[in-house]
Amino acid sequence: MERRNFFCLIALFLIFGFASNVWAIKLDISEDSYIDMRAQVRIFYLNKDEEKDKDYRSNEFQIYKARLSVNGQVTKWAQFYAMIDANENEDYQAKLWEAGAQFNILPEFIIKAGELRVPFSRHNFIARHQSPVMSSDGNYFLPSQFKDALKAVDPFAGGRRSTQPFKRTDFGAVIAGEIKEGMFKYYLGIFQEDRFIDNKLWKLSGGFDKVATSSSQKDKQNLEYDARIEFTPTMFGFKPEETAKDPSLRAKQTYLGKMDTMTFGIGYHHEKHLNGATGYISSSLSRDGLAVDFSVEKRFGDLIPGFEVGYIYLDDNYFYETPSGNYKKGDSNTWYADTHVIYDKKVGLGQPGIGFRYEHVQNDGIYNSKGDLTYERYGVCFSYYFKGGSNRIGIGFDYVKAEDALEAYIKDKGWKASTFVLYTGLYLEL
Repeated sequence: MERRNFFCLIALFLIFGFASNVWAIKLDISEDSYIDMRAQVRIFYLNKDEEKDKDYRSNEFQIYKARLSVNGQVTKWAQFYAMIDANENEDYQAKLWEAGAQFNILPEFIIKAGELRVPFSRHNFIARHQSPVMSSDGNYFLPSQFKDALKAVDPFAGGRRSTQPFKRTDFGAVIAGEIKEGMFKYYLGIFQEDRFIDNKLWKLSGGFDKVATSSSQKDKQNLEYDARIEFTPTMFGFKPEETAKDPSLRAKQTYLGKMDTMTFGIGYHHEKHLNGATGYISSSLSRDGLAVDFSVEKRFGDLIPGFEVGYIYLDDNYFYETPSGNYKKGDSNTWYADTHVIYDKKVGLGQPGIGFRYEHVQNDGIYNSKGDLTYERYGVCFSYYFKGGSNRIGIGFDYVKAEDALEAYIKDKGWKASTFVLYTGLYLEL
């Protein structure tokens, strides 16, 4: 689909939807069958500090993302969904983002197949366009010099791409289910194994590079395995999120007071993503991952506060060189936390709210005798929600600061080791 045609279709959809005061175009085919079509656009004004490819503060207006999505039901036990996106970082080429089919055998046994959210961390499930802090939307706001700390694992990427070693979405199948009316949820996933040589070596001379191998990588030789379990204390009045029932596996950071929810989650990941390396501590890299997270949102009168915290650990992501000339396997640790308060009364344009986000990313690596590729990130966003959680205006900032070996590496390259971005964002969805 051409870029111009895609944006014209998005614009017509949004104009028609708001003029008719409907959320989406829904076609009822029969008593049990329907198709629900939606459109979304995310627009930003950015006032940005310098990046490694820009040595000045810039002012930009950007359409970050345009999306067309469809979900539907063939029968009560067969559902589907699909999303087509055009993103700024891919020159707005319309591409299939996600798609899947779901078979509701029992509430305790649901089968999903397609390009799906990997059931590992809660981060993988979050619908980013509804996050209280707009800058948590993938790594869109992250200056390019800081992305060097993410190349080997990229835990905050927006979706599946062939160059991303760790993916939030992938091709595969998931078995999921709810036990005791949602008190417990489980997800078991198998996905295609993806092998890479890019960004699998951090060198003392600086930066990620390709590893040397004895032969070309034989991709998709085996399977990737992921598993996740969740607990919601329903005995205290909290409602379970409908992630297992949803074909798209989406969770929200705010439900705008429609329900009180609390979710404890733990996830496991395993994938062999490199084989046949020569001259390192090992000839292969098999990654194991652990994710632990917690989320809660509960209404108190007209106030809707929420909180989320998570930890992601991924080992054996790459090799890194030591001063002795040897190599070690590099691990990655990520902490993140979000909190928000929304006032459930209309003030001016809509319901006001404020959100705060913190991230701490640490990857193994040495540069100029300093250890660890580390950065901290802070985000604050003031929002007006004027039609549900997906339609809002936001004003905020994003601050990132490199530390340890990453700071030494960035400064040695002549780039800025801390950046401050101001933004205004507009999200519209029907």
